[in-house]
Amino acid sequence: MKEKKIDRILPSVGRLPTLPVIYAKLSQLLQAPNATIRVISDVISEDPATAAKVLRIVNSAFYGFPQRIGNVQRAVVILGLNEIKNLVLATSILQVFRRFGSEHVFDMDRLWEHSIGCAVASRVLAEAAYLRNPEDVFAGGLMHDIGKLIHAVSLPEKFANVINEVHETGKPIIQAEEQILGFNHAETGRALAVKWHFPAETVNMITRHHLDDASAELTKEIAAVHVGNTLCIALGLGSGGEKRVPVVDEKAWQILGLKLSQLEPIMARIEKLFKESTDILRG
Repeated sequence: MKEKKIDRILPSVGRLPTLPVIYAKLSQLLQAPNATIRVISDVISEDPATAAKVLRIVNSAFYGFPQRIGNVQRAVVILGLNEIKNLVLATSILQVFRRFGSEHVFDMDRLWEHSIGCAVASRVLAEAAYLRNPEDVFAGGLMHDIGKLIHAVSLPEKFANVINEVHETGKPIIQAEEQILGFNHAETGRALAVKWHFPAETVNMITRHHLDDASAELTKEIAAVHVGNTLCIALGLGSGGEKRVPVVDEKAWQILGLKLSQLEPIMARIEKLFKESTDILRG
């Protein structure tokens, strides 16, 4: 029943763009067995604004390389294909949010900031927990609340009621959505991620970042996005619309294997990288 309701929403979002062209091209190339570093670099360089931002991010403190990386091809070689793909995704998603600005009940710029904040926080946690591919967790954090964008655009009046309910009662948005819409932003985000042919791991991080299904497997990647989202809200990095800071699930913290003594330096690094990332992406 929920799936049918969500399926009716996605086609109705006439102004919501399809997967950004440059990201779609890059994803297809990465699946091609004969794709070369040169060809991939050329695709990124076709969009000068994206290429410039990728180079700015690569040369930022986020990575901390001792020598400046001056061209896209070298950035691809050093960082790897998946990392570059996620950087392109981050720059592309900004264009999606900017199309709507503050014309809805949601301030889209603040939601975009929250998305970047969660991406950075999830990545920092993944690195601290020694996950094999922390760059994949960045993508999950970046896209975790994309369903809210869809709700704000396609169901503006009902979603306004959701936000009012949150402000009046303090309940989590996901509960207010279930009450008023009959489904939540994680489920809608999952539908869009599947439509955009995102990897299964990214789809799972989007779907389960609230850990609402206790019977499902809890991976370290999902745990990183769950905890990253909470830290992002606690630090006030943008706004996902929540009235209160949610409680971190104890199992999520435990599966990451982190100590409480690590929390303060982790949060300091998140704040620093968030400011640098948003400054670069907006430039």
